[in-house]
Amino acid sequence: MANSDFYSDFPHWLRAFLEYLEHEREASPKTIEAYEGDLVDLYRILKSERLVLAGTHEDLKALRRYLAIIATQTTKGSAHLKASSVGRKLAAVRSFVKFLVQREIFEFNAARLLKTPKAEKRLPDVVNERTMDALLKEQKGEPDTDSSNEPELSLRDRAIIELLYSSGLRRSELCSIDLSELDLHSRTVRVLGKGGKQRIVPIGTKAAEAIKAYLQEGARSTSFEEKRGGGSTNGGNPLFRLKNGNRLTPRMVYHIVSKAFEHAPDVARAHPHMLRHTMATHLLDHGADLRAVKEILGHESLRTTQRYTHLTVERMKQVYDQAHPRSGAEP
Repeated sequence: MANSDFYSDFPHWLRAFLEYLEHEREASPKTIEAYEGDLVDLYRILKSERLVLAGTHEDLKALRRYLAIIATQTTKGSAHLKASSVGRKLAAVRSFVKFLVQREIFEFNAARLLKTPKAEKRLPDVVNERTMDALLKEQKGEPDTDSSNEPELSLRDRAIIELLYSSGLRRSELCSIDLSELDLHSRTVRVLGKGGKQRIVPIGTKAAEAIKAYLQEGARSTSFEEKRGGGSTNGGNPLFRLKNGNRLTPRMVYHIVSKAFEHAPDVARAHPHMLRHTMATHLLDHGADLRAVKEILGHESLRTTQRYTHLTVERMKQVYDQAHPRSGAEP
C-alpha cells in the first residue's frame, strides 16, 4: 500500500469504525468520543513519522514507534501519561485494526502483538469516618452557628449522600430508582446495576430517616404531589428529581457530592464513587464479610471487592507504626 493511500483512506476507515461502535456495538457516546480522539492521535503521529499501517506483520514496527512516542507525551501538568491512559489508547488501536481485518481491508492485526503497559496500582479514594460523621451531623435542618455561613444540604441532597454512603450505589443506580423499588419498612431498595442486573440492597437507618424526611417535605408541596402523581418526562416515578420534576441526572449527583465535600478536610477530589469506596472500606474495617460486601456492591468477581482490603491493611499498618515502640518506623 502506498503512503498516499493510507493517509487518504484513514478518515473513511475511522468514520466507518465509529459508526460500527455506535450501531453494532452500541458503545456510549463517551466511549466513541474517546476512541475517536485516540485514533486521530494515532494518525497524526504516524503521519509525522512518515509511517503507515498496511495490515501486515511489518505494522508492528510502526505501532511500536507510536507507543514509544505516546509514552513520552506529557499532560497539562507536565506529567507523563499514566500506564492506564496508554493502555486505553492501545485498546482503541487494537479494536480499530481488528475492525479493518474483519472488513477485509487489512489481512493481519499487528496491534494484538503489542503488550499492554502494566497499570499502576491505585487505591480508591476514601473518606475517613470522622469526616463523614461531621458532614452528616451538621445537616440537622437547623442553622449551624459555629459554621462559616456555609449553606446546609437540602433534604434531598442529604438523602442522596446518606444513601450513597449507606448502600454503596453507583450514581447511575441511584438515579434509576423509582418509588416502587423503595421499601423503607424493610429498609431495602431494588436497583438496576451493570449489565441490566437487578439486586436488593440494604439501607441504613440514618439513610432511611433522611429519605423519609425528604419525601415528607415533598408531600407538603402541592407541585411536588402533582409531579409525583404524573411521573416525569424520563419515565417512571423517580425517587430523586430535579427542580423541574424530571429524573435526577448522574451529572447532578456529581455536582451535589462535590459541593457537599467542598470544604471537607482530607478530601482532595470529591465524587460520587468515592462514597461507594468509603462504604465498602468502612464495612470491612468493622468486620463485614467480604462476600457479603461483594453482593451489596454488585461486583461480578470477588477480586474486585478485595482491593478494599488493601485499604484496611494499610490503615492497620499506619496505626501499628505510630503506636508500637519497636515498629521500626521513623517518628
